[in-house]
Amino acid sequence: MDKTPYAEEFLLNQLELIVKSIKKPVYKEEVNRFLKNEEWFNLFKIAKDKKSRNYKNGILERVTALGSLALCLYDNYPIIDIDLILSAVVIAGFKDAIGKKPVYDYLKNDEIKSIVFKKSRKKPKVEYFLFDEIVKIDSRVYNYLLL
Repeated sequence: MDKTPYAEEFLLNQLELIVKSIKKPVYKEEVNRFLKNEEWFNLFKIAKDKKSRNYKNGILERVTALGSLALCLYDNYPIIDIDLILSAVVIAGFKDAIGKKPVYDYLKNDEIKSIVFKKSRKKPKVEYFLFDEIVKIDSRVYNYLLL
């Protein structure tokens, strides 16, 4: 497969819904800084996901899948900081599309940085666990569907 089976417009709409779900201004502003970086956003939209969806729009597809999983978890566990998790999901997509170092240097928010870049984690948080697990769930389901 050379591109996602989903229409790019559909995936961008899903991304917009995920970003609109982020309510805390500190996280929303950080995510919007990435989305407004036109050069990076254009790369993010079309980038292949070398981990699983190795085709055009693969990272965009993965980000929308992870965001949807996170929102489902939030329906059952409304105490979690869904804004932090959703922000990390989007920015992790940029990290995979653009590269670790430029995204690490561009990212201002230390809480998001600690989820996206595991080495910067200080103490355990449920959001770290949930972020790591939704990534694993998505990867396992996607790989299972390929069988």
